[in-house]
Amino acid sequence: MTRLYLDHNASSPIRPNVQVAIGACIAMGGNASALHRDGQAMRGVIERAREAVALEMCVCSQDLIFTGSGTEADNMAIYSAVQAGCRTLLISAMDHPATIKAAETFGETVEFIPADSHGRTDLGWLKSRLETWDRAQGRPFVSLVAANSETGVIQDIETAVELTHAAGGLILVDAVQAFGKIPMVAQPDYLVVSAHKVGGPQGVGALYVSADAPFTSLIQGGGQERNRRAGTLNALGISGFGAAMSHINLEALTSDARDHLEAGLKELEPELTIFGEAAERLPNTSFFAVPDASSMTLMMSLDLNGVSVSTGTACSSGKVGASRAITAMGLADKAPKGAIRVSFGHKHTAEDAEKFLHVWSRIRNKSAVAETTAPLRMKQV
Repeated sequence: MTRLYLDHNASSPIRPNVQVAIGACIAMGGNASALHRDGQAMRGVIERAREAVALEMCVCSQDLIFTGSGTEADNMAIYSAVQAGCRTLLISAMDHPATIKAAETFGETVEFIPADSHGRTDLGWLKSRLETWDRAQGRPFVSLVAANSETGVIQDIETAVELTHAAGGLILVDAVQAFGKIPMVAQPDYLVVSAHKVGGPQGVGALYVSADAPFTSLIQGGGQERNRRAGTLNALGISGFGAAMSHINLEALTSDARDHLEAGLKELEPELTIFGEAAERLPNTSFFAVPDASSMTLMMSLDLNGVSVSTGTACSSGKVGASRAITAMGLADKAPKGAIRVSFGHKHTAEDAEKFLHVWSRIRNKSAVAETTAPLRMKQV
């Protein structure tokens, strides 16, 4: 049986053209910081990749810094804001652990912006908090994910940016999970993306820093990245990141496979809870729970039957504890034994959702999926 990989929110497998780009880069040699011909040839590869990534992010390429991961980029942004005088950090409860833990490490005080039961960050709370801001707390700083990595719920970034800037504050948007799935329309002070979520290699991310936002280097050393991030550039990863941009096609995205999956699960599982179902979500993501079965046991059973899924954020998978997102939504009682996240890739169809449903029904000893969930024709996801 061919394995069914449904964990693209954790990491999307490298695209063939990305492998070709990396192979060509390996053959080149040369250090991009060197002034000789070989070094400058490598520099050209990196700068072309920078332009390609910046174009998809809708930002200026000269303001883009390549990093070792989205996590590093989040840390760089928060560290810079704290160094610039941001003492109290407002972090969305739906944020990734990368921003939450960085804020708790670098910040003096962290306040969490609450979320509603659908997983949407409470911007009414944010508006009220910013309107009563005490300047003794330093400049306001806000962090928000563009889309939650577990539920896929899309946040209202444009409004958050407007509120923050109206209060004279700085805002970080972690778009790691949303990049390549929804348009990058807002212009925050800091914007973070990562290559391996869009078919690029693991181990390379990018941080956009607006021209008027403060920045302090987190890593000291040489003068790479215009003195903003020291260390020899990961030319192989960066070249692959740039190559992955050629496959981003937002118009081709559809929720057909996800919707087909959820329709079938609802027939099989009367007590099913789909988290964030009533909110706007990434088209490829479904996060659900059944109260009578351990998510870890279900994940392992699916794995043994050739299906790869996760129990939530990849950085936290395998760890004991409730989902941060579900807890923030106030729905921990709906997932007493954890939840399962299914995240489709760009080639998956409703037929793949149907394969999952048949494996699930076999594991759960449920009746066959009804004809109403017969495979649908769909575009690429």
